[in-house]
Amino acid sequence: MKPDHPSRRRFLQAGAAAAALHAMPGVQVLRSAHAQSAPRTLIAIHLNGGNDTLNTVVPWADPRYYTVRGPIALDRNQVLRLDDRRALHPALTGIKALWDRQKVAIVHGVGYPNFDFSHFQAMEIYWTADPRRSTLNGWLGRALDTVPSSATAPLDPLTGTSIGWGGSPSLIARNFTAPLLPPNAEWFRLPSRGTAQQEALKRILLQPATTTNLFYDAFLRNGRAAIQAYDTVAAAGTRTTPVVYPDNHFARGLKFAAQLLREDDAVRIVAMEQGSYDTHENQLQQQQASLSELSAGVKAFSDDLDANGLSNRVLILLWSEFARRVEPNAQNGTDHGSAQAMLLIGNGVRAGIIGNPPSLAPADLIEDGNLPMAVDFRNLYATVLDRWLGIDSKSVLGGTYPHIPVLL
Repeated sequence: MKPDHPSRRRFLQAGAAAAALHAMPGVQVLRSAHAQSAPRTLIAIHLNGGNDTLNTVVPWADPRYYTVRGPIALDRNQVLRLDDRRALHPALTGIKALWDRQKVAIVHGVGYPNFDFSHFQAMEIYWTADPRRSTLNGWLGRALDTVPSSATAPLDPLTGTSIGWGGSPSLIARNFTAPLLPPNAEWFRLPSRGTAQQEALKRILLQPATTTNLFYDAFLRNGRAAIQAYDTVAAAGTRTTPVVYPDNHFARGLKFAAQLLREDDAVRIVAMEQGSYDTHENQLQQQQASLSELSAGVKAFSDDLDANGLSNRVLILLWSEFARRVEPNAQNGTDHGSAQAMLLIGNGVRAGIIGNPPSLAPADLIEDGNLPMAVDFRNLYATVLDRWLGIDSKSVLGGTYPHIPVLL
């Protein structure tokens, strides 16, 4: 399991009544109407290290799966079956519960042409939405740059934010600076000792603009944004919930995200990362631990959204920089792979699975035993931008990409 402290990689990068209701005829139509009217937020969660798709969304009915995976194949009697061909990893009980409530969409075979098997370069491709790696700005940062703002009406400083131990490069923008928040509201406070210093610092930063000294006025604008963010976070931290979250940094970050959403309607994008999925050895144990943490945290977060009337507002995107190879290595792990299954979770999804289980026939694999791409990831990004965030995907992605039918 990933330890509860900042990873060196991230530092280096720097940069059930409810269930019955959802089963009723017509509930998808009602959820669609609600989702269309609610303010929209995307929670983009990076499964750090390259999550193994074949042991996450398991082709349990394919005999080749057990033959080719050998010692890391999951027991067909323990996986959480979704249909007559696919199942979830046994650790994903919380996400399976959300699947049963029609809150989960799975997209098979997501990738891009000419896969890159380096962690850093593959992450850069997904962060920037640019397989050519010709831009430094992130796709979510470019999306935030399209939101209207001005010197007199700036964006809320928490319109886009990262929660965790490192800021997400997907939020790098030209005009907007996304703050990095720790996974606990109490850890985000003004750099001052005591109330008197804090109030003095606020008075300095909240001075009126001079209108003549542009540099100083820019400093004051940044100061006002900082004070606004600190005040919002402080107020959010006082909000309580009946939901009990797991005791780890990832779950605390999700709890904090729910508090922020209750406090500030302007929050549009939250980027997070979770787990340690670089399973070159002992994959069964490592992935079990990371997926258990993921599933329990996401389930608690979803329950919190339900409890506080925010379920129609939030879409969760689970993605990784790549999947793993089909065949295990000599250490009962898997090496860097290619196409992955991405998951979307929330009331606004068109529940179900897009695409067929990946073929494990040798003739259908690419590049020394990897899964081929079926869906360009920019199609999924375009769908989220246009259909969920209401932001023109062409202006963000630099081209037109067909939508995937994963949203209501």
